[in-house]
Amino acid sequence: RGCKLLTATVAHTSLKGYAIIAQEDTVFTTFEVDGVDALADFGLTGATVKAGAYIVVPSGDAITAITMSAGSVIIYNQ
Repeated sequence: RGCKLLTATVAHTSLKGYAIIAQEDTVFTTFEVDGVDALADFGLTGATVKAGAYIVVPSGDAITAITMSAGSVIIYNQ
């Protein structure tokens, strides 16, 4: 388990997280759940997620890739 801070505009892949918390206002360009693009499913397309926002995926699923154009998040590992 544990957690990790994800920053910058690089692609973060091979993740296995069940939740993220935005540490500052954040804009996602990639948000994959179980290897599938889930930006639209979570209402993240073109949206600015405010600092403190908590995003969790359904039980048994995993956040597998994240890229941000702005901001940072903490991901909580399964």
